[in-house]
Amino acid sequence: MVHVYAVTPKTGQIALGTGVILDHYHIITTAQIVAPEDEITIKTADGKRRRAQCVGIDPLYFLTVLQVEDRLPFDPPTFAPDGTTPVGLFVAAVGFALGQELTATSGVISSSDRTVYRPKARGRGNVPVDGLLLTSAAIHPGNAGGPLIDLEGRVVGINGIPWQGGLGLAIQASVAARVASQIIDYGYAIHPWLGFSGEVDVIDDIWVEMLNLPTDRGLVVHHVAADGPGRRAGVQEMDMIMAVADRQPVLSTGMIRKILSTRRYGDQVPMTVLRQGELIELYLPVEEIPGLDRYFP
Repeated sequence: MVHVYAVTPKTGQIALGTGVILDHYHIITTAQIVAPEDEITIKTADGKRRRAQCVGIDPLYFLTVLQVEDRLPFDPPTFAPDGTTPVGLFVAAVGFALGQELTATSGVISSSDRTVYRPKARGRGNVPVDGLLLTSAAIHPGNAGGPLIDLEGRVVGINGIPWQGGLGLAIQASVAARVASQIIDYGYAIHPWLGFSGEVDVIDDIWVEMLNLPTDRGLVVHHVAADGPGRRAGVQEMDMIMAVADRQPVLSTGMIRKILSTRRYGDQVPMTVLRQGELIELYLPVEEIPGLDRYFP
């Protein structure tokens, strides 16, 4: 964990906050603190100050990735793998209040792997933000961008913003690490859209056995957008999506987006679909959510 100091050259405005070491050269923080044109300094646990530059800002999660010139002499923390942050897990939101004192607030995970919809930056409609955590640990400007840790010292999330009902919103550690790594590798993170929506339904055991189905539940499609990846893949209303890239059962559209987010734009991802009692295979193209802005340094 590091202090982050950002100065806007034109106005001289100073922003203070917290960052999490991703590897020996990169730090994750929040776009609430750092803008692309800022002059950035980090202060590490040994008391040394180091210059950093903005590698990229993600427009969906508002994460910023910083890069330092000299190798950081610290081992990165352990990021909790996907699926290891159950509801009720005891956590602490840690950070530097006003860039000075180390502070911590404690609580539990109130909701895991949550999807929140927010307005698009450009165009009409909302965009889904998957892989979020709701926590009763208080999140405030002092610890935004800092780690949400469990009792084992693992980073389970990156502190985001205060939310409704006194809860705080954080980004799952596995999601933050994936987004940051893609920004480093590609210059941007993968944020796919599906072009269809639906909800999970369960199939009676007798039909599972009779049709030799791979699982007893899947996502039933209720709506297919006229010009979207789902339509291009051949998805139809009342299709039941049983598996995506061999992962089953499919429990939400957020799960599908999460699978697609590990691929590259233009890839074709196989989906197993139950349609009128027959299993068929479709290929869903990975396409970017329309209306997202990208930052290129």
